[in-house]
Amino acid sequence: VEVGENSPILDLLPFISSLALILLLFDGSMEFDIFSFAKTIPKSTLFTLLVFILTILGVASLASAFLGWSFLDGLLLGAVVGGSSGAVVISLVEGAKIKKETKNLLTVESTITDALVILTAVILIQLISAQFAPEAGKVAGLFLSSFTIAIALGLAAAFLWIFLLNRGEVENYSYMLMLALLFVLYSITEATGGNGGIAVFTFGLTLGNARKIGKLVKADWTNPLKRSTRIFHDEVSFFVRTFFFVYVGMLFSARYFSLEIIGVALGILLIVLICRFLVQRLMLKELPPPDKNMVITMMPRGLAAAVVASLPATSGLILPLFKEYVFMVILLTNIAATLGVFLFHSEEVKKEDKVEEEKVSL
Repeated sequence: VEVGENSPILDLLPFISSLALILLLFDGSMEFDIFSFAKTIPKSTLFTLLVFILTILGVASLASAFLGWSFLDGLLLGAVVGGSSGAVVISLVEGAKIKKETKNLLTVESTITDALVILTAVILIQLISAQFAPEAGKVAGLFLSSFTIAIALGLAAAFLWIFLLNRGEVENYSYMLMLALLFVLYSITEATGGNGGIAVFTFGLTLGNARKIGKLVKADWTNPLKRSTRIFHDEVSFFVRTFFFVYVGMLFSARYFSLEIIGVALGILLIVLICRFLVQRLMLKELPPPDKNMVITMMPRGLAAAVVASLPATSGLILPLFKEYVFMVILLTNIAATLGVFLFHSEEVKKEDKVEEEKVSL
């Protein structure tokens, strides 16, 4: 399918991206143990920031050296392709044979970077357009307020839902009403300057640990995620994941596959792998080999990058082949991540089968 600048397929991207992000972040957050998750947050955040900053600087250097772009323009390209996609990462790590802590780290990383990509790209576009010269304090305040608003609204929505369930007000059609609440939560958070993905993640995390939180505050809360609700949600989530990958494939056109675009995208892919390898060696030395390999290769770009790719053009910035580079990076990083999961997962399955055979023979 050829996707032009005014294609209705491309026009649907923000809506489909938001739908996939909402459902998949909610799906992933429900499975977290909030206490083990809390231990993961500091390390995950530091890992995310280091990888993101190194990737931006590496891509900016590549763009300056080989494309002749200014360093600020290169930073913008690095920011857009600097974060992994929550929708894709959650789907890929769900069945992987890695430690729970590693899954938590990768999920937190992909959730945080969706916000980092969008906010950093918007700030750089304004800086390049000379609309303002941001001060470090203002930039830090913008990021902090975005996350604070999201967490506060996510907690408020979760406690409201738990209260209504315990009152028996929403027993009928509870799942559909919960989805409606998720969409409203995402919209209100985005409209008030927060990050909708973080709000949804906080909402799911709170619901998934409702009973434990209830015990802490000495309240007997009903489990808001019954077995029937989870089964139905799994069906909906599977459909959204499948459709999202089909949709991303429809966004590509033949003109994206030129040698120049592929060459630049491969260079960016190599930079991303090197950055993840260096930070993994620095921070995650204690992980077993399968987990280390998963951390290095788990860098698929998707929702945030695809949405932000068109912002420079709509803001009046002329950067040749900017969107084409971004979409090719999305394709190559998803292929690399999928291959990584397949290869390392297959290796672990073979090891487990061998151990089982040895036990049987004994």
